Parts: sequence; C-alpha cells; structure tokens
Amino acid sequence: MSGCQVPSRRRFLTVAGAALLAAPPLRSARPSAALSPEEFRKRLRGPILSVPTVYTKDFQVDYQGVKNQIELAAKAGVKVFALTSGNNQYDRLTYQEVRGLTKVMIESVAGRGVTIAATGPWWTGQCEDYARYASSLGADCIQVQLNMHGGADALFEHHRRIAKAAGSAAIGLHGEVPLPVLKQLVTIDQISAYKEEYSQKYSMEVFQLYGKRLNIFAGGQKSRFLMYQPFGMQAYYSTFSTFAPQIAMRFFGAAERGDLKAAQQIVMDYDVPFFMKWSHAFWRATLEHFGIARRWLRPPETSFTDAQMPDVKKFYEEIGLS
Repeated sequence: MSGCQVPSRRRFLTVAGAALLAAPPLRSARPSAALSPEEFRKRLRGPILSVPTVYTKDFQVDYQGVKNQIELAAKAGVKVFALTSGNNQYDRLTYQEVRGLTKVMIESVAGRGVTIAATGPWWTGQCEDYARYASSLGADCIQVQLNMHGGADALFEHHRRIAKAAGSAAIGLHGEVPLPVLKQLVTIDQISAYKEEYSQKYSMEVFQLYGKRLNIFAGGQKSRFLMYQPFGMQAYYSTFSTFAPQIAMRFFGAAERGDLKAAQQIVMDYDVPFFMKWSHAFWRATLEHFGIARRWLRPPETSFTDAQMPDVKKFYEEIGLS
C-alpha cells in the first residue's frame, strides 16, 4: 500500500505554471533499452496510468500537465504507463502531437516503469512509422489498434509489418479481434498483451484460449479487474492514477493480498461515485481541482465552466479526497 498523499493544488500549479505552454523537449539522450516481450509480459502488473491528453486554455497540448500526472503516479508506486487512442483523443490530435506525447511519456517515465506507446486505427505505413519512432525512444510495447478494414490475411500482414518495424519491442492488441484472426496473430512472437474491454463471453473465450500466451489486462475499472483476476488478469487501466494514485495502489494491494472485502469497499467508495459523474470534461476538471493540469478540451467539446468547479470540489470532499 502506498503512503503517498494527494498533492496540494498550490504545489502542482507552481510547477506547471511556467511551463504550461512548452512544447516537448527534444533531448538527444540515448534511450534505455526496451524490455524483451517476455520480460514485458512479466512486468505488466498493477494499475496502469493511462495518461489522458490535457490542453492549455488556448487548446495547445499541455505537455507539462502530462508530465505532472506521470510524476505523481510514479512517486506513488505505479509501474506501468500507457497511451491509448481514446483517452489521448487521437481524433483531435495531429500525428506530430501524438509523436510528441509519446516522447514526453517515455522521457518522463525515465525507466521507472514500463511504457506502452499506441497507434490509432491507421493505415499500415503510418503504423510502421510510429512503431519505429516509439521503439527508437525506448518504448517497451507498441499497442496496435485494430483496423476495421481488410480480411484475416491482410490484418495478419498488417500486424506482422508493425511488429517488424517495432524492432525488439513487444506488441499489444487493442480492439475486439475476431477469434480466427487472433489465432493467426498469436503466432507472431512479439505479440504479448491484450487490452480487454469487451463482452464477458468474448473475453472468457480469449482467456481460455490464450490466457497463458498473452498478458490480458483490463481497459476499464477496478471492478472489471476483480471480475477477471481469478482467470489470471494482473493489470488494469486506472483513472485514479492520474490524480489520486494512492487509491489505485491501495486497491491493488488489497486485491493482491486476496482481501476482497477491502478491494470491493474501495470500488464502492471511489469508483462507483466517480464513474457516475465521468466524462472527459469531468476528468479534466478533476485534474484542475487537484492542481495537476487544466480543465480545457478542444472545441466543439465543452469544458467545465468556472461556475461548475465548486461542485467538483464538493464532490471530492464528499468522498474524502478534498
């Protein structure tokens, strides 16, 4: 269990203020060697900081806000850091901004945990370019979002080419891959992990067929992790790691000890009320409330207003995270 406390808003705003508009640093330092796919499978455990893209008031990517989330989580003991097309809002970013986020994440983690870079649902050539880039920075895994075009053989070739471009990095799967295609994909040695967020029927079939071959991790909430932990699940996407990572670490510690009563109570005390209010706007407002990043979203998506922020403060007071 981590003893980390929720950071003061003043401290994080002081850190973030001067560099809020800064672009990612272009350091030429040699990246640390990526893990082997087998070692990545072993180290993919616990809460995963799926760091969302945050923005400045003039809608530029707030790279300092990304760094703040990583620093907070790493100090609390989080060991897995990831990008993903949904939380990172790839549909609102340029390709260069996606590359910038990848660079900032890997450099900010600085070897304190494993890193998962992520493609969008791009064509094969763009995915290859991104895989080469992320691997050159030292990414431990490239998560490949399923492209909805092409038949089984074309999708196999798509993943094979990305794996080749990724060098020694592991490959993770993202998307409900048809089981006949998945049977082909697992013959690619680098494919090591699978982001689970689908129907129970499909997910249990994947566990039965490939639970020993792939590290299958939850792309959702703590309760989803508890559902699949008996079948070998070891990691899960953690929203709380972005602003209150001590809750994520406390939960995972209870789950690891087999203290289901304590783990379930954390779900009821924190996850249930939070996800009753969840939206990208509420999540970004939460980050501003805790002084980690700003609340802005790119239009036409609407951000929380000044008038709404007192309700955010009240909510966290009510659940004991003021």
